[in-house]
Amino acid sequence: MKKEKQLTTLQRLGDNFVSLVILQVVNSVLPLFLIPYLLYTIGIEKFGIFSFVMAIIMYGVKMSDYGFDLSATYHISLHRENSSKVSEIFSSVLSIKFLIAIAYIIALTILLFFIDKLYIYKELIFISFGVLFGYLFNPIWLFQGMERMRYIMYLNGLSKLIFFILVFIFVKSESDLYWLVVLKSLSTLIIGVVGIFVAIKNFNLKFSFQPKSRLLFYLKDSWYIFTSKFAVEFYTTLNIVILGFFVTPLVLGYYAVSVKIIHAIGNLLEPLTRTVYPYLVKLYKESVKEYIKRNIQLAIVIFLIMLPITFGVWYFAEDILRIITGKEVAQLNIDILQLFSISLIVYLYGTQFTNILVTIKEAKVLNKILFLSAGINIVFSPILVYFFGVMGMVSLSVFIAFFMMALKAYYLFDFFGKEL
Repeated sequence: MKKEKQLTTLQRLGDNFVSLVILQVVNSVLPLFLIPYLLYTIGIEKFGIFSFVMAIIMYGVKMSDYGFDLSATYHISLHRENSSKVSEIFSSVLSIKFLIAIAYIIALTILLFFIDKLYIYKELIFISFGVLFGYLFNPIWLFQGMERMRYIMYLNGLSKLIFFILVFIFVKSESDLYWLVVLKSLSTLIIGVVGIFVAIKNFNLKFSFQPKSRLLFYLKDSWYIFTSKFAVEFYTTLNIVILGFFVTPLVLGYYAVSVKIIHAIGNLLEPLTRTVYPYLVKLYKESVKEYIKRNIQLAIVIFLIMLPITFGVWYFAEDILRIITGKEVAQLNIDILQLFSISLIVYLYGTQFTNILVTIKEAKVLNKILFLSAGINIVFSPILVYFFGVMGMVSLSVFIAFFMMALKAYYLFDFFGKEL
């Protein structure tokens, strides 16, 4: 019986891993194929503006996420057999996300009329609100907690595919930048709404307005995760915003292309950590020693995979950029990608160590580490950009990636040393 159960677990993890890998390929590779077309049609300067607007709206997305991709996933993975409890979590999370999104929209709308750099893009920002609500409705955290990664693969893959096709149909010139934002909003919003209906139908969920005490519970439970993850999102997207104020749209475009390439490559293997997260949550409750053992094994696998990938991206940076952009590459663009590639070594450790800290209920420690890192970024990024341009920003980003990994690893070694 034990052997059969183990086989079932491995099969489930394998299926979830394959589903997430396919999803990440669609999420990461399709946009990379889209970049050469966008650079050809709207130009790299307009692509920089598009990245600037999306960076602003992603603040709202991350705020409304509120860390539920970890905290809600954690609760659902423990109560997946209790449909009434899952419905409670589902209703509470959606309600909180909606309220946060509305608050963000109101605050951003007010800021538009006080900041000239935002005001000139106000139409694009208003249109991009559809992206915010699309992410809000898409219950990825629910599917992950229920260990039904196929739903995530189908829905998100379909969203990217729809956007990919529509862009080729409607975006033909620089003047179609507005169409690009409209299509991004519509494709994201439609799939988000479909995701809600799929979740309700397949898991027999019932949405209901939850009492204030329940909402406060989930708000408090996810507070340190939210502030930690938002700190990361704040300083990473803030870098694009800062560059938008200090450098030309052309240089911003170079930076945005390299960031997308690094995230695409790193995210392709992120299913390795996302797949095992619900499984490891349960394992921690059963055996701390076994939990530590599995995480050590995972860390070794991550290093063996990411080291040659990092070297490959650095060595073939010019070829990668030429394939992506479809034209000759400026030396500055090559330098940006090569320096960024160093961060790939620790890319997946960020997710793994974060998952561990959440599982062992040390989100407060995670919060301190990430806020310290965000603070360093906020203080030094304008200075480095002023003196060293875009390369100063890239250098700081790479340093912070290693800095955060080192602090998390130091704490975890100490914590698990006491447990053993």
